Formats: sequence, C-alpha cells, structure tokens
Amino acid sequence: MLSFIHAGDVHLGNPFTGLSKNLPKSFQEAVADAGYVAFDRLIQQAIQKQVDFVLFPGDLLHGAGQTARLQATLVKGFLALKEAGIQVLLSFGNHDYQAYETVQNAWPDNVHIFSHEVQEKVLMTRSGERVAFVGFSYADRSERRDRLADFPVRNESVDYEVGLYHGAVGQVGDDYAAFSIEGMLQKNYDYWALGHIHIREIMHEQPVIAYSGNLQGLNRKETGPKGALLVEDRGQGLEPTFLDLAPVRFQTVEIADCLSFLDLMEQLKQEKYDGQTLLSVELKGTIPADLQADQASGRLLDKIQLSLSDSDTVWPIYVNLTTSQQLVKPAFAQMDFEQAIQQTVAGQSLTDSLSDEVPLSIREYFAREEGRTAVQEALKELFSEGGEA
Repeated sequence: MLSFIHAGDVHLGNPFTGLSKNLPKSFQEAVADAGYVAFDRLIQQAIQKQVDFVLFPGDLLHGAGQTARLQATLVKGFLALKEAGIQVLLSFGNHDYQAYETVQNAWPDNVHIFSHEVQEKVLMTRSGERVAFVGFSYADRSERRDRLADFPVRNESVDYEVGLYHGAVGQVGDDYAAFSIEGMLQKNYDYWALGHIHIREIMHEQPVIAYSGNLQGLNRKETGPKGALLVEDRGQGLEPTFLDLAPVRFQTVEIADCLSFLDLMEQLKQEKYDGQTLLSVELKGTIPADLQADQASGRLLDKIQLSLSDSDTVWPIYVNLTTSQQLVKPAFAQMDFEQAIQQTVAGQSLTDSLSDEVPLSIREYFAREEGRTAVQEALKELFSEGGEA
C-alpha cells in the first residue's frame, strides 16, 4: 500500500527572524542548526517508516541554495533515501524558483524534479502499485498563470494519482498560482500535497487536500509544533498523520491581570515548554504601573530574560502589553440614576458651593426649591448626553 511523506516549505538555509540581541550561546547554536536538524529528522523518519516517496511541493530551499553546508546536507539526505529505496518528488516554488537551473545533475537519480510546465511522472511503490505524480516548478517569483488548468484529470491506468501544488487559494491571475478547491476536486486525484502556506491545514477531506505547514518555524508568529505529514493508505483512502520534527519551537504565552513582576515570573516558570522554546509573552488586562514603565523604557524584556537566564529550555524574545482601561465609578454610580442626582443636590446646601462673590439674588435662587429643581434637570441632561457611566 502507498505511503509517502509530504513536506512543504522546508526553507532550508533560511535564518530565523525577530530574535533578541541577547540570545544565549546554546540557543544561538540551536537556531543555526534548526533547519538542518529538522531536515535530517525528516530523512530518518522516511527511512524508519519505509515510505515509498518523499514529496517536496515547493520552497525546499530559501533562495538558490548554493552554500556548501546546504548542498552537502541535501546530497547526503537524498543518497540516504536512495539507499533505502525511497524516491523524491520535488518542485520549486516562489522562494527557490531560481534553483531550478542550478541543481540539474547535482542530485542523485532518485530525485525527480518537475519542470516549469505541468508534468506527470509515473513511478512504482515497493509493493508494485503505479502512482502518477503531477506538478510544476515556478518560472518566476509571482507565477500568475492558471497552472491548475494544465493538470490532467485522473489517469485511469494508475492505482493512485497525487498532485503537488505550490500556491494559494484565490482568483486566476493572482500571485502564487492561485487555485480553487473545487478546481482540484474536479481532477479526481487521490491526494493534493500543497505548499506555500506555513500553517498546517486540511483544506478538504476525502480526497485530502492539505498544507503540511513548514518543517521548522522561522519567526515568532509561526508558533507550535512544526513538521511534515506521513500519508498512508489504510484502506479508507490516503490519510495524513502529523510528524513533529522541528527541534526549536516558537510559543506564545498569554497572562491576564498580572499582579507584579514576581507573579509574572512565577507564572512563566510554571508553563510547560516542549524542547527548546523561543517565547513571546502577551500581558493583558490589568497591568501594574511598574511593569508598564519597564515596558515603556525597554527594560521589561531584559528583566524577563535575566530572570530565565539559567534555563536551557526557554528564552524570551518578545513581550507585549495590552492594557484595559478601568473606570473608577463614584459611589452614587451603584444607585438608581435619578435617586443619585437627587441625593447629591439635597444632601448639601447648594449655596455652600458658591463663591462669596456670587450676587445675593443668585444665591437666593439656588436656595429655593425652584433652583434645586433646575440643577437636578441640568444634571439629568448632562449625564444623558454623556451616555453610560
């Protein structure tokens, strides 16, 4: 039965972004190696699980991929797959389209590269099933052509048909080979291996149309576990299972109504972190004035980092405060509105609040019932115009 690994958006060679200047040495090494470690883990999983194929639907590289370490990593990995009898299907996307010309004859013959035009490649599984793979490589960064229109309908002479597609849902003519789910379903394929979007998502079930997400998170917005999809035929069609492969994880922790810096640190130390974690902290609700002052001066992140400097597991890289304004209501706000106004006016002599320079006639007016009633009406109008207290 067919099995393969779907690994979109590996972005091998891409540096992390948005990290703090104080990154500890242990994290510097982890960050520098993360993409390569994730790729090596992918190769190991493919061999361990004895899959038939590994699919890279675009952006395996981040650019032309000419560094010695990157090329050596790829050749080593592809040769290991070849020795294990595993074939590779690979297309280039908007980030690595330039590599199409440079990698020709650079990789072993178990690596099958799709050209700029849509191609169908028919290969055999270990157990003898015929599988048709259909895909294309970007010719430029935008790729505004209607690529899906060039995909053939299902080949009835094969046991499975799988599409590799690097793009985004949209209207024909949009950037990144815009496609529709309905258009893919009309092709009647058994699985669509999507690339380009860095979030793991099943766009459709039976047949599965899925993004595997990227292999390793690259910035603080790409949170949570990252990896690839193991796809197998278990008798009910091709079904994906997530493989957690990223050695470094981005994580966001939200803390509401923090009482103090001590309270903040105690809560952060109680959080669970899976592996080496680059942490973003979101403080919400009521936030003490000293923490707000530290944030305004740029000291808060430094203080959090110093307080966690002995940890080999977590390193804070970002902190953000979202305060909620709380109104302090006067005592009468808990009363009936008209009752509160009446009590305010009747509870004291209005003339006591007037300056000695106010003419006697005016003082006498506010001392009479007529004057007090006028003040009550004026207060009602004032508060009604102001809306809710």
